Amino acid sequence: MLAALLAGLGLVASPAWAADADLAALSRDGRQGAIGTTVSVPLGIANHGPAAIKDVGPVTLSYRAPAGTVIALVPGGATNCRFNGDRTSAQCQLNTEWRAGIGLQPKGSYRDLRLRIVTKVTGPGAFEVTCGCDTKKANNATNIVVNGVTKPVPSASPKPSSKPSASASPSASPSATPSETPATTDEPVATESADPVVAEPTEPESSGDATLSGMMLIGFGVVLLGLVGLGGAVYLWRVRAGRDEDGGDGDMDATQVIR
Repeated sequence: MLAALLAGLGLVASPAWAADADLAALSRDGRQGAIGTTVSVPLGIANHGPAAIKDVGPVTLSYRAPAGTVIALVPGGATNCRFNGDRTSAQCQLNTEWRAGIGLQPKGSYRDLRLRIVTKVTGPGAFEVTCGCDTKKANNATNIVVNGVTKPVPSASPKPSSKPSASASPSASPSATPSETPATTDEPVATESADPVVAEPTEPESSGDATLSGMMLIGFGVVLLGLVGLGGAVYLWRVRAGRDEDGGDGDMDATQVIR
């Protein structure tokens, strides 16, 4: 009860970790080197308070080597480091020795990062300090510069030709038809017309068909007349034959005469 009362009155001092630290990452440029050599880049950490660096929690140090270099050796104040496969990046923890140096030098305590240049340097690296005690993140990172390269160098690319290629030039006469041109024929092509369709009158049959029909009718008439004539001739012949038979008896009775 007494402790709670004193805390409420502000008579009990707050623990040191209750205040935040303001850690800043620092670096020094101007390091030059040729391919195959090793250069040292000074990297520093400053604490702008109000909490003392010795009282804050774990501090993580992240290193990313400039493009074209690899990490040969991390600073002496870094411990428990983990590297990627090609040693272009590493993540370490801040040890007590570097913490003490930061506490003694408020403007920044520096340690050297050793980098080996393997190819042409084409971009800067990065150094970052992170801590759960630091809420001001704007100054937690800085560039690592080698050979004066402060920005990524664009990769070389072939210059575009001043003359457009034949395939790139537009076609003189664009066409929506398929690439294969159909063969031209002499057959008439039906075309659509907007005029109303009018039924054309039927032409009379040709004179040849009429002549053939007339000849058939005449032939049929001739045959019919022939049959009638033949029937009449047969009839007359039978009549005359009957008369001849009657004349052969010699005498005719009155009935026959009357007939």
